[in-house]
Amino acid sequence: MKKIVLKKVSTLFILCSFAISASYGNTVQNISKQNKNIEAYIKVWGLVKYRSPLSIAGKFDVDKVFLANIEGVKDANFEELNLLLLDMTNNAGVSVNSRNASKSCTNCLTKNMDDNWIGNKLFSKETRLKLKGLYHNINLSESHHYINKVHYETEILNEPQYKDYVAFKDETMNLLALAKSWSAIEYLYPYKYQMDKNNHQILSEMIPVFRAVKSRASYEKAVLALEANINDTHAAGFLDQLKSKAEIFKINLYPPFDYKCLEKGIVVEEFLNDSLECASTLKKGDVIVAINNVKIKNWFSKKMELLPASNMAVKYRLLSMDWKGNVFAFYDVNDDTLDVKVLRGNKRLSLKLNMLKLTNKNSLTIINKYIKKRVKEDEQVKPYENLGDDVAIIRGGYFSSEHLPKNEKEETKFSEELKSKKALIFDMRKYPNGGLFYYFIPMALGKKSFEFAKYYRANLEDPGSFSLVPGLELYLSNDLKTDDNPYKGKIVILTNENTQSKGEWYTMMLRQLSKNTTVIGSQTAGTDGDLKLLNIPGGYQFIFTGNGIFYPDGRETQRIGIVPDIYFNPSISTIANDSDAHLQRALEFLKHGK
Repeated sequence: MKKIVLKKVSTLFILCSFAISASYGNTVQNISKQNKNIEAYIKVWGLVKYRSPLSIAGKFDVDKVFLANIEGVKDANFEELNLLLLDMTNNAGVSVNSRNASKSCTNCLTKNMDDNWIGNKLFSKETRLKLKGLYHNINLSESHHYINKVHYETEILNEPQYKDYVAFKDETMNLLALAKSWSAIEYLYPYKYQMDKNNHQILSEMIPVFRAVKSRASYEKAVLALEANINDTHAAGFLDQLKSKAEIFKINLYPPFDYKCLEKGIVVEEFLNDSLECASTLKKGDVIVAINNVKIKNWFSKKMELLPASNMAVKYRLLSMDWKGNVFAFYDVNDDTLDVKVLRGNKRLSLKLNMLKLTNKNSLTIINKYIKKRVKEDEQVKPYENLGDDVAIIRGGYFSSEHLPKNEKEETKFSEELKSKKALIFDMRKYPNGGLFYYFIPMALGKKSFEFAKYYRANLEDPGSFSLVPGLELYLSNDLKTDDNPYKGKIVILTNENTQSKGEWYTMMLRQLSKNTTVIGSQTAGTDGDLKLLNIPGGYQFIFTGNGIFYPDGRETQRIGIVPDIYFNPSISTIANDSDAHLQRALEFLKHGK
């Protein structure tokens, strides 16, 4: 009898397991189908938003349409989905015969243009025909409801903020945030073609992420993951908007020292106070190469995943302790004491690293005191300084309006001062004062306005492409007062991973201002071009570079940065002391010519 009962139970278990497995399989299959429908819908919605006649004119509420349709999209069959898509395009003023003859644009970037996705099997023949016509339709209105006519404006036009959306549990709103951000990348991001992943692959991967959002923290993390996918240093600005940073990065513990991250490891620069230094087995100048038996390369790789950057130089910059006190190299650490492998000169040591608990008030006091000390020290840096031997340094990031000439007499004095020097060093390692380089520096050095780059903006006629912006006033002021005695001395420019955006733009200018110019430094941030801010639900702004910057000969700057004439990175031994090795290298070059 027992055997018979066991057999029945066994059979029942198998049947139940099969049923559960089949149910799970059906659920997974259904979710996969829903995601593909959502993906197809977002692509068409984005196309309608940026290229349909009524949307361009501001007479088609794309957000309202998205929210009204998204639930019906999920489980729609082939006929239902295409009926919905055709209905949306019809309501947006699209017809099969609405395609305009293409305008020829001899100075346009078209690398981002790709309509292959329209061949999706989810689209009917009629839908494909309509989408093809829409994709190649030219906007002849000379304006666009969602694209700024003034190229340097930062906030994108007519995008609601939805500040009252605070629960983050509404899947339709979360998908709207994805749709708006992804479509902006598709049509307004000039460097889409340079991303590591194809934008359509990114959308496919991000749909389940945004569908799984159930809290503010998971929403912020989803948007941050999308920002990280576009390989743009400007996108790192979204980190400053996070309200759930501690929850996302699980920041509970803090290192007892300031540090810098390099490919080789984490360099201990300075302890937060003398007591912590005395209590630690680590020393200034030590390089941590492994933590809890995890090699530093693998440790960094995990920590970098949510840090938006154009290149690895910026990834290491973001992992390093910054002036705000962020320590992303140590997020998601749960152990009060870490086992670390350390390089100290030629020695390899196994040591213990005791972390500070952020729940401890004394630890917080120490951290805040150190950060304030760093800020105060930075405030003492001189914007202009004579270094002897007829050499002066201009620190672009330390000039404020009060340091600039106030009148013609002061302008003349400023010009005479600079021209009296045999060599000028321009320190571009901190975000520079734009007015200084747009007007005062070229004027003082006797240079007329000139084009030192190719500057492209979003093309209103053909969204997704970018058109060259003419006009010398874009580059330097038309009001420059030059003379017949231009500066003939040597110019050295200092750059590193902190040389970003405007810093890269004016480094390009300085480099071409004189043939006697040398750039000394390492890879820059690789994010030249005005940033754009796109409002998305929850009162957040999705950030990306909105204009394309290239050298006059067409060479790229995005992700690559400004390539130096002399590559230089401070040695590990000099990082931990207070001397500016970068500046010393520049002085050595001026003295010896190499």
